[in-house]
Amino acid sequence: MTADEIMKAIEEMDNGERIKLLNMLFDCYFDSRPSKELIQKEKAKLFWGNEEI
Repeated sequence: MTADEIMKAIEEMDNGERIKLLNMLFDCYFDSRPSKELIQKEKAKLFWGNEEI
């Protein structure tokens, strides 16, 4: 698909589907935050020291 074809498809969606699509695109391509598991592991390291858990 081309970008123009994708835009046309998005314009034809109802609002709920557009919001769902935006959330999916964000999760797949734009969210650069570390995972929840990585954050928890780093917090545990800070709290308990450098020992492996």
